[in-house]
Amino acid sequence: MITRIKTFFRDIHAEWGKVSKPDRKEVQGNTLVVIVACAILGIFLWLVDGNTEYPGWVSIHGIILLVAIIVCITVIARRYTPRWHIAFLVSLIPLIVVAAAYFVLDYSVEGFGFALLRRLFLRTG
Repeated sequence: MITRIKTFFRDIHAEWGKVSKPDRKEVQGNTLVVIVACAILGIFLWLVDGNTEYPGWVSIHGIILLVAIIVCITVIARRYTPRWHIAFLVSLIPLIVVAAAYFVLDYSVEGFGFALLRRLFLRTG
C-alpha cells in the first residue's frame, strides 16, 4: 500500500517535470491582455446598461448592426477555428430574437445589455 502511494507521488512529480511552465514575460503579457479585456468589457457594460431606448433594433441602424455582428463574428471565427459554423449559428441568435419579437410577438425590441433583459422579462403596467 505504501509503495503504491510512493509510486503515485513519484509519477506526479515526473509528470510535473514534463509540464512546460510560462516564464515571467508570458505571464505578464497574458495578465495585461486579461486586464485590458476586462476594462473594455466593463466600460462597454457601463455605457450600455442603462440605455433603454437606443438602438431600436428594428430600425435600419439596428438591422445593420445585427448583420455586422454576424459578419464580424463569422470572419474572425473562420480565421481562428475550424468550428466557425457554431460561432455563425450563435451570432444569428440576436437577429432571430429581434425578428421573432417583431414579426411573431408584435413587440419592438429596444435597448441592449441588462436594460434589454429587464424590458423583455420584467414587464410592468
